[in-house]
Amino acid sequence: MSGDISRRELLKAAGGLTFLALVPAARGRFSLSSLVALDAEPPLFTALPYVQPGDNSRLVAEHERVILAWQTDATPADFGVVFGPTARYGRTAEVTVSRRWAGDKEDGEGRLNYTAAFPGLRLGTPYHYRVNLGRERIAEGYFTTRKPRGTPTRFVAFGDNSYGDISDRAIAYHAYQARPDFVMNTGDNVYEGGLDNEYARYFFPVYNADLAEQRTGAPLLRSIPFYTVIANHDVHGKTAENHPVADFDADADSLAYFTNMHLPLNAPIHPQATPAVGAAARLEAFRASAGPRFPRMANYSFDYGDAHFLCLDSNLYVDPTGAEWQAWMADDLSATDAAWKFVVYHHPAFNVGVEHYEEQHMRVLAPLFERCGVAIVFHGHEHNYQRTRPIRFAPAGPGEAANLNAKKRLVPGTFTVDTGFDGRRVTRPSGVIYLTTGAGGKHLYDADFTDQPSRWLHPEDGNVAYVDRLVADRHSLTVVEVQRTELTLRQIDERGLEIDRIRITKG
Repeated sequence: MSGDISRRELLKAAGGLTFLALVPAARGRFSLSSLVALDAEPPLFTALPYVQPGDNSRLVAEHERVILAWQTDATPADFGVVFGPTARYGRTAEVTVSRRWAGDKEDGEGRLNYTAAFPGLRLGTPYHYRVNLGRERIAEGYFTTRKPRGTPTRFVAFGDNSYGDISDRAIAYHAYQARPDFVMNTGDNVYEGGLDNEYARYFFPVYNADLAEQRTGAPLLRSIPFYTVIANHDVHGKTAENHPVADFDADADSLAYFTNMHLPLNAPIHPQATPAVGAAARLEAFRASAGPRFPRMANYSFDYGDAHFLCLDSNLYVDPTGAEWQAWMADDLSATDAAWKFVVYHHPAFNVGVEHYEEQHMRVLAPLFERCGVAIVFHGHEHNYQRTRPIRFAPAGPGEAANLNAKKRLVPGTFTVDTGFDGRRVTRPSGVIYLTTGAGGKHLYDADFTDQPSRWLHPEDGNVAYVDRLVADRHSLTVVEVQRTELTLRQIDERGLEIDRIRITKG
């Protein structure tokens, strides 16, 4: 598969516009204002300016550092960025640039990734920014930094999304309509292989669209940060054991997760880090563009309001049973004073769907999550929506979790299911809720499982009925509203209809 994409195709993917002037509109987003006329031929945007969380983990006043990123073709340009708490800005950002090869081209057809760092920001504060090219204004907008403790927070979660279909755009639109503080993506950010050109085609035009419409997407990225986790389709290529591996000889723009995203870098490097193979020159070019983000950014954690998130790489090249690795996770979850603890990874531990039921290696972490007081584990991979009842799970040993050569990573064990919790009258769960929200855009799995509980049972699990709600016949996203003593979780389908709701409270 070639990763090459022509200038004409990129222009089409970006909406047919070379340079845009973007002005603030209602609700902190942007609308198209006008084209900027420049004397010299400008570069072509392959990704318009978008806000990224940056390397922030714990909540520390006056120490927030947000990243504004954008991407162009290989045409050099002199960008400048100013920012500040008002539209008068007052501070100048440092702009850096790195180069990526595009597809199989190594002779000038690469792309330039730009970043502007906004350091020393206050928590829970709006900031304005403006991007200039020489003396011309290119884009302007604003964002809000992470909320401090004691502040209500709303986020949306979905995964298995960017595919270039109408369903992607509908989910982006309803995510925008939810007015989130941030997006939590559960992986498979872009299909089929997490390539840079696929981000240019399917990701940025949808989540950084100029207009908020069900058929186009929404301008989320211009002011709303995306957190995400790395997943199997974010790593292009496979080994003989069917594990994902980034093959830079097949596609030089592989692993765009590490060059387009800017996420916390507070985790150690996993012993089975994201594998990358290929010619030395291609790997060196990729590493130069990714910098310290590769491979460290595959795992991280962060706080937002009264919540703490632990984000993990669950790909099949990972062994989750290592004592040192589990100790780091336990330390991370135990060290936070957040009222709510969430875990996010791609491969669901407790999934009754047909496609990925046998990929159970992450089950071995269930006792750790229970001990550390995790409320909800979010994942994708199975292209539908599943919500378990509160579960306590005792693995009968590691099973095949540590066997990286196994075709089936089964982990048998004993379930204790809280059947009394209903999220309406009984709102204090005994156990961890596992939520699969993988209906974010790609084609759906097991549509005929919807509202058919008899089909959700597996003899390998003793036919235990641990799933409470499953909707597989439509795309959907999760909306979570968090306060210190309670949270509300809603599932919204691609038409904007609510298909599930629970409330969880703390004593």
